[in-house]
Amino acid sequence: MDTSDPLIQFDQDGRCNLCTDFLNNRLGVIQLAHEGGVTLEELLGAVRKRGRGRQYDCVVGISGGVDSSYTCKLAVEYGLRVLAVHLDNGWDSVTSVENIRNLLSSLDLDYATTVLPWKEFRQVQLAFLKASVPEAETPTDVAIQAAVHRHALKNGVRTILSGGNIATEGILPSTWHYNARDTKYSYAILGLAKCPRKYFATQKYGVVEESYFKLVRGIKTVYPLNHIQYSRQEARELLERDHGWKYYGSKHGESGYTKFIQTFYLFAKHGIDYRRATFSSEVLLGKITRDEALAVLETPPFSKDAFEQEIDYICKKLSVPRAQMNAIVSAPPKYFFDYPNNATALGIVYNLYRAVTGRKKASNF
Repeated sequence: MDTSDPLIQFDQDGRCNLCTDFLNNRLGVIQLAHEGGVTLEELLGAVRKRGRGRQYDCVVGISGGVDSSYTCKLAVEYGLRVLAVHLDNGWDSVTSVENIRNLLSSLDLDYATTVLPWKEFRQVQLAFLKASVPEAETPTDVAIQAAVHRHALKNGVRTILSGGNIATEGILPSTWHYNARDTKYSYAILGLAKCPRKYFATQKYGVVEESYFKLVRGIKTVYPLNHIQYSRQEARELLERDHGWKYYGSKHGESGYTKFIQTFYLFAKHGIDYRRATFSSEVLLGKITRDEALAVLETPPFSKDAFEQEIDYICKKLSVPRAQMNAIVSAPPKYFFDYPNNATALGIVYNLYRAVTGRKKASNF
């Protein structure tokens, strides 16, 4: 990691606080699962038990990407009855749609989708872009959580399986990806752009909604990929071999907008190279050496010439002139702490929840 995280700190040995936190906290989640803790079979067996007497054992959110697709594959292999849920935010790539279709067919999965109202959602996305913060994808992030929880509730499902995992996502600075559930922060950004809050209603999933679904309705989220020696490359190869899965060019390239944000926008505006986060996790897990990671990072995450056409597409779809998009990208970068937020209060809430449940900290908040 580097100083693209403005809050990063290094000790006298040159180790950053992000890596130290990973080793002291998040790594323990994986080790607990692998060294005498809950096995994948035990984890999914408990999911099956919770689903008795219901139509489905679990909901799995699918994007057409590796992690969610492989999570579906594991669930079916362990005999779970899966309801696959997809959020259509208007940015699916052709490849991701084909991946979802092939997966549903080959695994014989039932399927539900939530389609966001494009005109309203586009305005919310623009508000976050104009705010100059890294969290340009917060509207989609919370919309996915809202979708899987609402479909779970509608169908009487008590468990959500997530493709989130520590092996490839264990290091992620809060300045790169602040807590998407902080509704106060989202409303501050919407207000600045004069975007009506009602446009955010289809996406909204804050700590109040989270508490309702988890504590009142008893819907639990589990992370199967933390209970295996997960290799994204091996998962990709299995999906390609067994389910006609195809690669889409980059991590999170299943979404045209996410690819634009993570590959171009964040790098050009904030100096954020998302590959650093993945590589940092993999270095600490011994999956890649530091020198190998640094060699890859010598090459920028995008080719400007190759992205010209894509940027024009992004501008056209958002109905934003190219000159305005250029101005957005070149505006001074900002971070969550530049806007009203509930970081302190939410930190207390989540720490209390972890203390009560005995869960280890596995996120950046």
